[in-house]
Amino acid sequence: MACILKLPTENSVGVISITTPERDSQIANDPALRSAIEGMKRKWLIGLHHNWHDHNFRYDPLFDFSMAGEDDLREINGTTVPLVPMDACNFVPETFKPRTTEKFWDILYVARAVQFKRIPEFFQCIRDLYDAGHKCRVLFICPVPSYDAKNQNTVFYNIREVYDTMFIGAERDLFNLLTIDYRYPFPFDLDTLAHFYRSSKLFVHTADDERRCRVAGYAWASGIPVVAMNCVAGLLPPEARKTPYFYEAKQYADFPTQIVRALRDQSSAQWDTALMERFFIETKSTDTLNSYLQKIAMDRGLPYDLENLSRKNLSIRLGRHHVDSEGPNSLNVKLIDLIEWISNNPTEAQHALQSEDPERAMNIKKSELGLLERLRSFISKF
Repeated sequence: MACILKLPTENSVGVISITTPERDSQIANDPALRSAIEGMKRKWLIGLHHNWHDHNFRYDPLFDFSMAGEDDLREINGTTVPLVPMDACNFVPETFKPRTTEKFWDILYVARAVQFKRIPEFFQCIRDLYDAGHKCRVLFICPVPSYDAKNQNTVFYNIREVYDTMFIGAERDLFNLLTIDYRYPFPFDLDTLAHFYRSSKLFVHTADDERRCRVAGYAWASGIPVVAMNCVAGLLPPEARKTPYFYEAKQYADFPTQIVRALRDQSSAQWDTALMERFFIETKSTDTLNSYLQKIAMDRGLPYDLENLSRKNLSIRLGRHHVDSEGPNSLNVKLIDLIEWISNNPTEAQHALQSEDPERAMNIKKSELGLLERLRSFISKF
């Protein structure tokens, strides 16, 4: 959903980030809403959070910046796009910070049972390791959605059958596959999930077309390297797209070799914890975000102070959208209702911004006024 990062003051602009699903489903289809957002730009920076990479991106000056890495967007006309090279995946809760924990599993993979995660390729990677004599302990946490026939082409429903065919006997004692069919897509609380990360030596991700992966961000925040294809490295700052943080597999046949290499390097790796915290641990990465936002504001000639940035729960809030149903990744409030409520309730909005989930804390009620009356009312306030 739209995420309120900062409210405007007399001496500083506010910042709101809108997701690409909201851009496509609401703003693109509602000229009045677009006009309302344009009317905010004297006192607000309007950001666009890209929930997926876009290699056919068309720059829209409605948005002052895009939250995406430099390789995540390809502007079709060659226009320079103002970037904040961070997104929801960069704001990992502190519970993931490294601790002195026994490394029980050699390999961890966390992925929903969907086809683009390339789970059969992950299984083949572990099969190749075992066949080569590398008896690694593996934990694969895999939330599985309820069966729906229309999703058969996108969901890997027969995951357990494939696993049981490929691994037998004692191999299943080494390779723990947890298929979880409740509380989809987030079955574990974050403290529990963080324990699994800290108890593992490295993280493997076999997707070949996923650029900014939350689960990889958790790994780097936890102090463990990631073995993956180049697309996954886009979440890292450029100076960290190398060992010991990232081991690139150029093709699927490279995964076993890179896993063995990463495990071998564990004892001698020079890990820069401070660098990882600046880009992945929420209490530090929000400072990094603040610096990027200040530069964007300066480039637009707008005043910006480094105070009052909302710092809580950004890993969820930034990528969540306003839709017609309530859920872990959505809020059943229209974007226009959120903007109107903030304009009419500045004191309450400021209080809400201190809560764990500000947008949910805002007591937003749908207006009984007509759309045009509402637009005129709150545009005048900006």
